[in-house]
Amino acid sequence: MRLQMSDGAAVVAEDFNLSPAAIVQELPIVLLHGLSQQRHYWRPVIDRMRGGRIITLDQRGHGDASVADDGSDIGVDLDFRMDRLAADVIEVLDALNIPQAIVVGHSWGASVALHTATAYPARIRACALIDGGLFGPRHLVGRAGSHDEVREALRPPPLGMMQPVLWEAISAGDLSPYWGPELQAALEPTFRTDEMGRVFSRLGMDRHMAVLDGLFDYDSRLDIPAVACPVWVVVCDPRVVSVDKDSDSEDPVSRAWEVARDEAIADLPAPFFVQRWHRALHDVPLQWPALVAGLLETIAERTRA
Repeated sequence: MRLQMSDGAAVVAEDFNLSPAAIVQELPIVLLHGLSQQRHYWRPVIDRMRGGRIITLDQRGHGDASVADDGSDIGVDLDFRMDRLAADVIEVLDALNIPQAIVVGHSWGASVALHTATAYPARIRACALIDGGLFGPRHLVGRAGSHDEVREALRPPPLGMMQPVLWEAISAGDLSPYWGPELQAALEPTFRTDEMGRVFSRLGMDRHMAVLDGLFDYDSRLDIPAVACPVWVVVCDPRVVSVDKDSDSEDPVSRAWEVARDEAIADLPAPFFVQRWHRALHDVPLQWPALVAGLLETIAERTRA
């Protein structure tokens, strides 16, 4: 379902009714993907849920929302400020006649989820932040270099490789133990293939950096004390840290990221419930979709109670 936002941008929504008899009673869950991803990223999680109403979005500039009705690219002139992204979520709820919802975000989507919950407290009953949301690139400035240095360090690779090479690289990476057709299907809509068979991100470099700039402008620490609903926080901690580990072997951005993360979760107020998932990858919805599905079901049950 393609929806036009009040500023003219498009968002694509998909509405999953997993329990038809209970759809009126269910509190819908809105799933927000991370930077450069798209709504199909959540499919492994949805397929493991036992019921409920789930709304997935291609947020502005991403996935099927990256092209106009005629199939042409929408370009880069979009508003990626956090206020605008939160308004998109609410406008989707309005279009679907949903008065209240649970909002769940992964990575960049977690920042959108947190700000939506803070800016629209009457519409969001609960919130979940999966490995993101509590801090952002702005909190790395000074720790890992200047604004421009941090921004450049976070620039993604340009890709342009042939399609088989891309999938070989992804399947041999961190997700290797979990890899299969299901994960490839969840990730395929993230990319486009040109006439020469080369693969690129559908978001594109210019839009990626525009989204990143919007994230630089967002200070989650202003939202944290203002949030009124329960917030579940998942911190993914993939590594087993040795007592002999030489911290100087890490790059400055990685070190600064861990410091900012640990500072952000150290003194969270009462509405926040933190879970630290050891050996969990940043892409934990693909790594352990059943665990994420169980978390969402628990949040829904406790929110309805």
